[in-house]
Order: sequence, then C-alpha cells, then structure tokens
Amino acid sequence: TADGSAAAETVKPEGTADGAATTDDPEVTITVLTRYAGSDPQAPWLKKMMDEFVKLHPNVTFQDDSVADEAAYNNKLKTAIATGNLPNMWMQYGSASLVEYAKNGLLMDLSFMLEDEEFCSGLPDPTLSTFDLSGYGVDGIYAIPFAMQPEVIFYNKDLFQQAGIESVPETMDDMYAAIDKLKAAGITPMGMGAKDTWRLGHFFNCIAYREVGVDTFKNIGARTAKWTDPEVVECLKTLKGFKDKGAFEENFEGIDWSTESANFLSGKYAMICIPLWFIPNAEGSEIADSLDFFPIPYFSGQEAYKDHSAVYVDAHVYSGKLEGYEKEITMEWAKFTHNAFSEEVRLKDCGQTPGRTDVNTEGFELTPMLTKAIELNKDLKKLGGDTFEYDMLNSMQDVTRNALVGMMLGTSPEDTAAAIQSEIDNNQ
Repeated sequence: TADGSAAAETVKPEGTADGAATTDDPEVTITVLTRYAGSDPQAPWLKKMMDEFVKLHPNVTFQDDSVADEAAYNNKLKTAIATGNLPNMWMQYGSASLVEYAKNGLLMDLSFMLEDEEFCSGLPDPTLSTFDLSGYGVDGIYAIPFAMQPEVIFYNKDLFQQAGIESVPETMDDMYAAIDKLKAAGITPMGMGAKDTWRLGHFFNCIAYREVGVDTFKNIGARTAKWTDPEVVECLKTLKGFKDKGAFEENFEGIDWSTESANFLSGKYAMICIPLWFIPNAEGSEIADSLDFFPIPYFSGQEAYKDHSAVYVDAHVYSGKLEGYEKEITMEWAKFTHNAFSEEVRLKDCGQTPGRTDVNTEGFELTPMLTKAIELNKDLKKLGGDTFEYDMLNSMQDVTRNALVGMMLGTSPEDTAAAIQSEIDNNQ
C-alpha cells in the first residue's frame, strides 16, 4: 500500500460491500483542524488520508483548516469553540485541558469505540486510558491517541569523536562529562533555541521525569504537590545547571528553533534534544551519515524513574455536537485515520514511527534510525507529556515556559518555582 493503491482493500468501511459509496449517502462536509500543514512532516499523511477517504466516500468533502504554527492553531481552536463552529475533528494535547470541553458537551465520548477489539488491539494504549477523564470527575473517554513522539538526544558522531567521547551518555553524569569534553574541544555541546519557549519547556520535561517522575507533575495538577516542593526545585536547578556548565552557546535565549535546527544540521552543535519526529530532518540533511540519537540519560540514584519518559501524544478529538449521518461518517473517518493502513502511510510517506503495533513493514526498507525508533517506542513504559498538561489552568503553558526562560536570564530556581506556584495559588 506504499502508493495508496490498496487502500480500499486494506480497510473496507463497514456497511458497504466493496468499500464504495452508495447512491443514497447524503452530501456531507468533514472539517478537520490539525497542525499537519505547511512543512509539518505529517502534512502529506493528512492529504493522502483525505484523498483516500473521498475515493471510498465520494459524497464527502473535506474542509481542512489545519495550520502548523502552535499559537495560530490555538487561536483558531479558541475562536471555533467561542463561536460554536466546532470542527468535526481536531487535535488536542494532554487530558486535563479536555475536562471543561467534555463537561460542556463539546467533545464526543468515544467509550463505544472500545467495543471494536480489532481496532483497539493495535493501539499503543488499547483501552484509551491516556484520555480517560474519570480522574477529573468526568465519565468517559474523549480522545484517540496518535503519533506518540518520545524525546531523545540527536547527536553528531563526528563531533563526539573529535572530543574523544567514546560512547553515548547513559547517565546524567556521563552527559556532564561529555559536555566538558566537547567544550574543551571548542565545540558547542547543545543547541537550545529558547526564543521559542517550548524548546526549554521540552528539555525540562525530559529532566524532570527522569529526576522525580511523571506522577509528581500529575500530583501538582491534582493539587497534592507544589512547584515549590524541594524535589521540583531540584529539577529547576538541574536545568539551570546546563547553562552554568556552558552546555549552550552564548545568548541562546535569543535564538529560535529554526536557527537551532539549521545550526545542528550544519554541524555547529554536537547535540539537540527533540522528539523522534526529527528523523526525516536528520536523514535528509547533508551530514545525515554523522547523525544518530540516544535516549535521555537517567540520574544515578534515581533509577526508579529511569523509564519515565517525555512522550508527546497528539490526540484526535471529535465534536460532541455531531448527530445522525454526519456523526456516523465522522466516526468512520476516525477509524480510517487510526487504523494500520493509516500508520503505514505515515511511516512510508512521512518517515514517522508508527503509532500502532500491527503495521505492516514488509517489503519496506526501514532506515537504521527508523528501525531504532520503532524499537525504542516498543520499550516505552511510563509516559508523561508536558509538565503543564496535567493542570486544568490553561495559563500554565505560558507561565511555566516563560518562567524557565526567565530563570536562564537570571531568576533563581527557588524564585522561578514560587512564580509558577503563585499562578496556581492565585487561581484557586
């Protein structure tokens, strides 16, 4: 199915004999709002899936409102919700942010999808428990997990060799030693485009989960722990320590992600911390043969959290306002975009690691990086998204990320923790 030709055979929608639309299907528009647009690596996937679905259902028209930029996407979604013009399907991160939408009837409860064992069996989270909101006092499951992307460290093997680093760091102590060797060899150890605040935010997630565990931040969201707790302040100190050790270049706070990425891919930095979606960028670069990746190092003495990983899960949610045939065809689209064929398209057309365990890779030559990434995904045990994802306060995304940049510009870790915690205390 690499060329999409076997799509109809791979997934025959229920209710039709040959996967073709019947004459009495009404005309319907499915509106989708994602960040799979522009240069996003998954933009070709979305286009192909819409084209394939229309072949099966010529009565369906798609309105694709997708936009790649995070801020633009968030604004578009807020406007859609405020005006009541909900997309049929949109993309969501984290579970706590879904609670208010679910309570207000804006989201469809997808619990009924669990009855389709064949569909669920290949999902990385077959019970959809990642998006079970019962812990927040809402019954039901409101999202389907998609495109699980763990954070890793991409590195330049040639620069490691120049610095005399013989093996990739396994522990944070190894990481600190590698940073010292790279600096001594006149090489910038790590890129960090902190002008885009998600960059420091992502790196903090990696450090925090390995140092104190995912549940610490779930507890902050549940208000049984605080940002000012000593162990959380320690995580902030660890992040600040990377600057103090000279891991990043001068004035990295003014550099954006596109510059960071370009610099790494031109051999200027030895490492960057980024999710596995970066594989096609690395493999398509002029120094592809020099690049590889390794898991986030763990902390000696904190082995209990060795398997706690920052993993970003795009979630697809569906409008709770849909009824009748529009609801039925949208649910068919939901299954179509989360089945094994869909994940095969993501792998083969976009170079993205599959989000299902039953994807056919036979006859498809996986690159060494993709092979390694698929194995790494199979080994994931305890997953956490962004540290603010567990908080129902929507302001926490900006508050935490801006505070981390502020800390790099001089605020102490203790004051940084207090500033973040005050946002919670002032909104109780």
